[in-house]
Formats: sequence, C-alpha cells, structure tokens
Amino acid sequence: MRSNMIIRRILVAAVMFAMTAPVYAVPFELGDIFAATGSGQVQHYDSDGNLLETLNTTQGGYTTGMAFDAAGNLYVTNFTSGSISVFDSNGVLTNATFATGLSLPESIVFNQDGDFYVTQVGGNAIASFAADGTRLADVNVGMRTDWMDLAEDQTTVLFGTEGRTVYSFDIDSGTYNAAFANIAGSGEVFALRILADGSVLVADGSNVKLFDASGTLIRTYDLDGIGNWFALNLDPNGTSFWSGSYGNGYFYEFDIATGELLTSINSNCGYSCLYGLAVYGEITQGGPGNGTTVPEPATLALFGLGLAGIGFSRRKKA
Repeated sequence: MRSNMIIRRILVAAVMFAMTAPVYAVPFELGDIFAATGSGQVQHYDSDGNLLETLNTTQGGYTTGMAFDAAGNLYVTNFTSGSISVFDSNGVLTNATFATGLSLPESIVFNQDGDFYVTQVGGNAIASFAADGTRLADVNVGMRTDWMDLAEDQTTVLFGTEGRTVYSFDIDSGTYNAAFANIAGSGEVFALRILADGSVLVADGSNVKLFDASGTLIRTYDLDGIGNWFALNLDPNGTSFWSGSYGNGYFYEFDIATGELLTSINSNCGYSCLYGLAVYGEITQGGPGNGTTVPEPATLALFGLGLAGIGFSRRKKA
C-alpha cells in the first residue's frame, strides 16, 4: 500500500461528509484506475480498488474512451453527446465540452507532441486535434472506427470496427498497411494496446488475446463464466493490464506474463454500463514521452524489457 494512503482516505472521508467540501478533492496518483460507467460518470479508484470519487462530465449518456495528456489531465469521450470533457489531475472538471461535433466518439489517444486522435463509430474518419482542442482534420479511413492505439512511430494506428480484423493504417499518408491480424472465432475487436515489443493485447468480447508483433495469436486471458470483454488498459507497473466486462460491470487486472488474475473490482453499475478504463501513468507507445505522464524511471526500465519470456500458461477463476 502506498505510504500516503491513510492521508488520502482521510481526505476522501472529508469529501464525503463535509457539506461544504468540494466534490473534486482527490488528486490522481500513479496506478489509479478510472472506470467509465455511463450517465456521464467516471469512477475513480486507487490501485487497491477503493472507490475515491465519481467524476461527472455533465454530458450524460455513455462515457467510453479515456486518456491522459502529459500534464496528467484526464480526457473523456462522451459517446452519446459527441463531445470530449477534460478533468485536471485533481479531478476538477475544467471543460465539459473541450471538443464537440464528433460522431459517436469511442476512443482517444495522444501522440508525443500532445496532439490527439479520436475514433468515431458514426463516421468513416479519425478526427485529429491540436493540444489546444483545435480540430485539425478528419482522416478518412473508409469505414467505422471503434478503438485504436498509436504506435511509437507516430504514424501507424491499429484499430477495429467491431469485426474480426485489427487494421493497420498510416494516419499521415491516409493509406492502409497490411492488416495486423485476422482473428478466428467469434467476438468483436474492442479496446487494444500496443506493447513495447510490438505485440498487441486485444479485448474481443469472448476473451482478451495477445498477438506477437507479426499478428500471430500466442495466448489468451479469460475467466470462467465471464464474457463481453470490452475495455483494456496497461498498468504503469509494466507487467499487468486491466480489462473490463460490460456484461457484469467488473474490471480485472491480469499479469501479462503468467495470465494470473491479480485484482477484481466491482463497479456496481451492473449490465451494459462499463465501457471504458484508464490507468493514471499508463505507458502507451505513442503517447507523450511514450506515455510517461507520471515519470517513474524504475517503471520505464521494467517495461523496456519488452515483456521477454511471455509464457502460455492460463489461469481461470474458480
């Protein structure tokens, strides 16, 4: 447990019981987890699974994709209202409609310059924005885009369309590369993350899959009786990831190398509500400073190992 956990819990108690206290008094810390639970709301948990606060975009409807900029501000896609809301690293809603006019925005990713991209389920384009929220362009991809991730080269994006293909697209030239992976079986490609060695984690409804850099399936992560795997984010420890099920409202932490279930958290939002996760300090390959929104040299060194030696073991919940 982190050394300042007692202080944080006292602070949370003060927020809950002091009538005059603000509702945004919990600073974000490395490893905190954010769960988009709909009705414009995002639940904020510490790394031990304690609910600290509930943020509200005030936009209502589904909340889905989330990402942090280099300053640690949280950006939330309001799927229903077609907008993006921003919270600072203390949980203060600084701009409820930072970006608007989007067609069912699903996910958001930052590049190393602080600009960002937004996928649109309702359109055939990925919207690009400058760091100040200026809309730069809508890059035509010729099909709907759901969830995406940006590679370290700053131009390759991987995305899905709720089908069985992970597409590879050059966002600078507006052209397709060869598909990263065509997935056998049933399910739909939802959230995905590119890892340091070029392998890719994909939540595809039926389970979470890990593909090597060539697009070959090398392992799966699953739990007995759990389906509808949708959201997915990396933990800043560099060795685990979080994935959530919209079927039961739970989200889970898995060890990448062993497949061990590490943590299980119930958002208590029930069925068809949990559609997004974010982890503060998540290391993304395409993000500002390769995702080092909260500098942690030890973490960076660990993740830089490239997840070598990943095995094929699988552990299911009893």
